[in-house]
Amino acid sequence: MSNQPYISPKAVKESYRPRSYQMSPGLLRAREPFRVKNAITGLVLAGLGIGVWAYSIRAVKQEDFSDVDEEAREMMRGRATQQQP
Repeated sequence: MSNQPYISPKAVKESYRPRSYQMSPGLLRAREPFRVKNAITGLVLAGLGIGVWAYSIRAVKQEDFSDVDEEAREMMRGRATQQQP
């Protein structure tokens, strides 16, 4: 045993991220217990995003925007009356 109580950060970095920039076997083993949890979390977040998108698209398709046409006509009438002396 050495006199150092801890492993140097450089040695730890090299053990998990070798120079080839591939994941080392130690890093793969460390990530293994979280793989299923992370996949479930990713699927839930993706499902939430797709759900919000689908709801937004459906809500916009139901809107006929007829009130916007009326407001535009009123605005144009208002501008026409203001421009005439």
